[in-house]
Amino acid sequence: MRHIIALLCLTLSPMGIAASLQLPDRVETVLVNGKASQQQSSVKLDLSMPDNMQQIAFRYQARYRDNGSQNNFVSDVVILRFQASEQNYQLTLPTINSASRANQFNDQPTITLTDNTGKSIVFTQDKLMKSGLQIGRDFAQEIAQYNESGAIAAIASAKPINKKTATAAPIAPVVPVAPVAPVAPVAIVPVAKTAEVTASNNTADTQVNKTENITQAEISRMLDYWYQKANPNTQAEFKAKIN
Repeated sequence: MRHIIALLCLTLSPMGIAASLQLPDRVETVLVNGKASQQQSSVKLDLSMPDNMQQIAFRYQARYRDNGSQNNFVSDVVILRFQASEQNYQLTLPTINSASRANQFNDQPTITLTDNTGKSIVFTQDKLMKSGLQIGRDFAQEIAQYNESGAIAAIASAKPINKKTATAAPIAPVVPVAPVAPVAPVAIVPVAKTAEVTASNNTADTQVNKTENITQAEISRMLDYWYQKANPNTQAEFKAKIN
């Protein structure tokens, strides 16, 4: 009986309290604390992060009617950084119902972050941008480079060094440690240039593009979105086509 009571106390202890971020409709995460993620309703926060600092990268998707036609909007990748504790948080985004509001969100994303009491939480935001072809992006590699750059929404490593282990060396004479071989840098595959549009094609398509309701930037983001949804076989077939 005592063992059962002890187990219940452990289960109900504050250590079991979780922290989460509730997402609005049509929002999908791309990265959570440096790791690839595709969550759409709620994100479990990691309170083992240094200083409890969380970094969520997401895209906002919307559908709106403009000039009698339906339009799809997929935003740039937005980075949200804030310090969390053992409670639930709510992310709120503006309604996208026109092309102007979609462009306004991409230019200056309007974000509201509150805790479970409705209190506004201080946060830092930025965007994870990449020039050129957007299909097949390695978001984990991009956010790693972003964090190393010390940008405004960067975070420290998710796996800090164990200080107790590092300082547990004996007082006795220390045996020199052999140097660790340097790690070879990760090769970055250059983006294929087959998606570049020549000046002559731009001139020929100018009149057609004027009648399009969806901008080329939106089309690029939509292609990237569906590429991330595809399975590895479909992704490989698509890469073979564009190459």
